[in-house]
Amino acid sequence: MKLSVGKFRGFKRITNTFGQFQMLALDQRGSLNKMLSQFKEKVEPQDLSTVKKEILKALSDKVTAVLIDGEYGFPDNLKYIHNQAGVILSLEKSGYKESDDSTKSRMSEIYRKDAVKYAKKVGVDAIKLLIYWSDNSSEKVKEQQKQLVEVVGHQCFEEDILYILEILTYEPKNSKKESILNAMRIFSEDKYNVDLFKVEPILTESHFDISPKEVYERSKGKPWVILSGGMDIEQFKEIVKWNCQLGSSGFLAGRVIWKGAPAYINDIDLMQLHLKTSGVYNLEILKASAFDAIPFFKTPYFKGIENIQLTE
Repeated sequence: MKLSVGKFRGFKRITNTFGQFQMLALDQRGSLNKMLSQFKEKVEPQDLSTVKKEILKALSDKVTAVLIDGEYGFPDNLKYIHNQAGVILSLEKSGYKESDDSTKSRMSEIYRKDAVKYAKKVGVDAIKLLIYWSDNSSEKVKEQQKQLVEVVGHQCFEEDILYILEILTYEPKNSKKESILNAMRIFSEDKYNVDLFKVEPILTESHFDISPKEVYERSKGKPWVILSGGMDIEQFKEIVKWNCQLGSSGFLAGRVIWKGAPAYINDIDLMQLHLKTSGVYNLEILKASAFDAIPFFKTPYFKGIENIQLTE
């Protein structure tokens, strides 16, 4: 299996010594603003930057990588990221654009046209693009979403930077699993140049409804991690265990770890105390739950680090 030097270095920078992903998501914007509005009458952009900075100060030394956005606090917040943590930059605008047809489909947009080139220039280790996906959206919207993923993938190939694709589905609950797997099947095609999937947890009625082989076949065996979607820690820790048994290589989680922090926006000392106790506890629980995560190089796509041929 051929892999470029830049992408291989990206994988190494955002994983632990075993090749597992234990990553912190901190690119929330709209959702974080909503959380802060419960505790402050008027939320300013600086408030979002402050929360992100405090979370990085308290937790970035305990994760393999952090996912940050380019709008609130960047690049100044790089000063607060531990030097052993990889840095991932999100490319999409917060929220989505709704189609003007009857399907009301969701379309993703990037926040600056030269985002990939910019990410390479400033030296981050990977980029992440969030794509909204529904099997029931219009063909026109599907093609637009596919085109965006392909364009960004080509840019990442040209710049030799690791490409993480986050897939958010909006299907009825009983068909969400199928929609996630369908999206992974589509975007695992070579033309999209996706290196790592970030997906919603794969949930089933019982553990016999799906097998690791089925997930591998849909994703061509490419490595994938799960997001938390703001779940509570007690629920998510069990989901992490199950998804690692299905073949996940770890997690890229945010609010499940630090969602208590915004409550202390008016007292930063208390925010730090909360993050260094409850935040660290939540994170360590997830790391323990992901103990069996499959190293990226042992996924069926790579079949062992000895089978990776590095190319310039």
